[in-house]
Amino acid sequence: MKNQQIRGILALLIVTVLSFGVIAGSRALGQDLLAAKNSGSQGTGQTVTEELEVGGAEHVKRAAKTQEGYLVSVTTSGYGGDIHMDVYFQQDKETISKVEVTEQTETEGVGSRITEAEFLSQFEGAKAPVFLNSISSGMQEQEADGQEERKLSDGTYEAKTEEADSSGYTDQVTMTVKDGRITEVTWDAADEEGNKKSVLSETGVYVMTEDGPTWKEQAEALADAVVANQSLGFLSPDNQGKTDAVSGVSIAVTGFVRLAQQCLDQAAGAQTEAAGVREGTQAGAVSGATISSSAAAAGINAAYEFLKTVK
Repeated sequence: MKNQQIRGILALLIVTVLSFGVIAGSRALGQDLLAAKNSGSQGTGQTVTEELEVGGAEHVKRAAKTQEGYLVSVTTSGYGGDIHMDVYFQQDKETISKVEVTEQTETEGVGSRITEAEFLSQFEGAKAPVFLNSISSGMQEQEADGQEERKLSDGTYEAKTEEADSSGYTDQVTMTVKDGRITEVTWDAADEEGNKKSVLSETGVYVMTEDGPTWKEQAEALADAVVANQSLGFLSPDNQGKTDAVSGVSIAVTGFVRLAQQCLDQAAGAQTEAAGVREGTQAGAVSGATISSSAAAAGINAAYEFLKTVK
């Protein structure tokens, strides 16, 4: 009789211990699942409260509501491959809390600098969409869609840099449109005394190479190519600002592209003057990494456009 009672007590103890084990295991599993759900938000300390359906949203890989706002994970194409980012927004869906680059294969020391705080911190507290000071993040997409098909008004348009570059030159591009087509483009630069780089290069004062084309010859070749192509998209500057699209041109062309783009926008009646006229935030690109910087800006804007669809 005693043996049966002892066996009954032991069985009860075993069942009790097993029950506690199951409960503890369930709690641990729940914590693991919660941690997995919140992965990607640890950098900001934000906790995911609800996963959102992303469907076929372009560039968007994941989206979620957090206690502080929203998290959108995006992927865009950079210079060296795909750039993966987590973009955090406040409750209003347009104020950026933080941007993190989670994975990238950009050129070390150049494009890879988009991962540095100096570049990313400028977006904290900024209103989306964002636009780069050098070349707008949507320029390549506009060109791909056929910007030359935009109706251009006849006239002569000018655009110049507001400040001199590191060499003391201020660039200016002049574009003439006739019968809706680009008929003439001129690119030049002047120092603080008004000396034109085109003249200085021809007289031997401004020399880049002893046996190659002068700066003036390269600037003219670039301008002629734009007239021939009736667009800017074919230039496709690399991370160093150079292009292989025009034979004999070895100078950086990003400054020219930016100013020529402004002329085209003027001819098309676009508002391009003040940042205050344009909704969003102007941001600085990483020097020498236009494509990488543009890809980062495009990712932020893709996240913003997605959130506009979230009810």
